[in-house]
Amino acid sequence: MLSALGLVSVAELGDKSMFAVIALATRYGRKGVFVGALSALIIVSVIGALLGTTASILIDENIIQPFAALVFLAFGTYMLLKKDPAEDEDEVYKVRSDSGVLASFSLIAVMEMGDKTQIAIFALAASTGDLISVVLGAAIAFTVLVAIEVYLGDKIGKRISAKKMRMVAGLVFLAFGVAYLLQWLL
Repeated sequence: MLSALGLVSVAELGDKSMFAVIALATRYGRKGVFVGALSALIIVSVIGALLGTTASILIDENIIQPFAALVFLAFGTYMLLKKDPAEDEDEVYKVRSDSGVLASFSLIAVMEMGDKTQIAIFALAASTGDLISVVLGAAIAFTVLVAIEVYLGDKIGKRISAKKMRMVAGLVFLAFGVAYLLQWLL
């Protein structure tokens, strides 16, 4: 369990999902993003621990990469083009928490499929044979990390105008989409 906790903590620092959770929390707030992102991370970790390297046989990376790129590009485009009539330059941008659950869950789940953390969790479960301890350690690490990330995102969202935050978040998601496309093409 401690190995999984340490492994996930190190693997997720600076990972794309970390930045996505922070960006999502600036828009949706802490509660919905916490529930959605943590649920996705735990479910994907369980899948990784159960399937591990066989996931690469079951789900071709040539399908995951462009799908993830399209999800990022869609989120980024939506954030850049959507004009909220209530949006004011001086107001922070928050939406209902329940919409944050769905947005966070779907984005993080797609991002983490086949990710290095999911593969590392598989390897640890395979080498120890202790699926429950590995999943429990990963879940504890994800809980702590996501709590920190949503806290940071919420604080940033309270200090930056709605329009600026929407633009920055949209550009971040577009950048991830382009990176995924380039990774897939190369």
